[in-house]
Amino acid sequence: MYEKKFIYIKPERGTTLSEQVADCFASIQKTLRENKYKTEDILKQTIFINAADNHDFAAKKSDLTAALTDFYGALFPPTAVVGQPPEEQKLLAIELIILRNRDEAVEISRKKLEDITYITVQYPDIKEVYAAGCTADVTNSDVYRQSKTSFEKMKRILKKENLEFSDVVRQWNYIENITGSTHFEDGEKQNYQVFNDVRSVYYGTAEFTRGYPAATGIGMNFGGIVLEFIAAKVTDGIRIIPIQNPDQVNAHQYHGDYLVGQAIKEVREKTTPKFERAKLLANDHSYFIYISGTAAIKKQEVVAIEDVRKQTRITIENIARLISHDNLKKHGLKIHHNSDPLSYVRVYVKREEDIPAVKKICSDYYKDVPSLYLISDVCRKNLLVEIEGVVEYSAM
Repeated sequence: MYEKKFIYIKPERGTTLSEQVADCFASIQKTLRENKYKTEDILKQTIFINAADNHDFAAKKSDLTAALTDFYGALFPPTAVVGQPPEEQKLLAIELIILRNRDEAVEISRKKLEDITYITVQYPDIKEVYAAGCTADVTNSDVYRQSKTSFEKMKRILKKENLEFSDVVRQWNYIENITGSTHFEDGEKQNYQVFNDVRSVYYGTAEFTRGYPAATGIGMNFGGIVLEFIAAKVTDGIRIIPIQNPDQVNAHQYHGDYLVGQAIKEVREKTTPKFERAKLLANDHSYFIYISGTAAIKKQEVVAIEDVRKQTRITIENIARLISHDNLKKHGLKIHHNSDPLSYVRVYVKREEDIPAVKKICSDYYKDVPSLYLISDVCRKNLLVEIEGVVEYSAM
């Protein structure tokens, strides 16, 4: 598979947003220079910010967009701004996905659809699409309309590239006040359930013969609904396989008792979260695994309620079980090495005061793996932590 690097940039200097943005830009330039990466090889970036409310979020997003335009110029990558405060009371943090070791056979194209920049990457045996910032006006619409608008933008990008929702391999879903509710004419509805129902309507237009995407559905303080995704169209030489965890029920098969609130009018009953525990892309000599947002759930039940340390350990155990050699072999993957180290993890912590405890456990287990810690609500009220990551292995 083609090598991608997930990089976490956080400001080390500055007290204002503009000062911290400038420091992050300097760090990006330094990282590119030291690793001999090129700016045009940045495939996607996600910027996490701390905002006081939706008006403050919109203002900061506007300021960031102007600064990013000045910094990147014509090489502006697909970008999402997400209302999740980073750790250490930083005003922002940036995550980059960079294509490494690109050769002449790989073509990167920057494209525009309305207000969204996205990238296509054409390899000899695979085409990828990277898109971010599929969102709506956060000050004048509710979760239902925001979800529909975001999925409509995603749909139009996919259609423009002759792809379908079933070609999405990794998706990030950021949902303001995820476990809260919104009042509609026919009653109160949980925001996450509204989002899941809208997603089911759009996913219903495609046949998911290779499983649903790996995905994260996570809360935001502000920002409405924001979607990011990676889609892939492959030749026969590349396999795309959904990875299941034997210790967990597939999320898209959850029993209705675990779904909260009422359904939207377009569906007859509440629909399940449509994602796989992980998605594998592999050829004969390498593979790449996108690990979905994972929490302390066994079968369908939340465990270790109100114990953030135990929930963190169980979440790590769930990920380890998911990508274990035994489990990957059951999914038809030939293992030729002794370990599956994660190359990057992103950790969401519900309560800011729990970050030191969560960070200690993750640091002990993941050692030197680059890790980003964010303050955000999780999709169930009794979940305190969620972790996602990537595994990249190449025998070449």
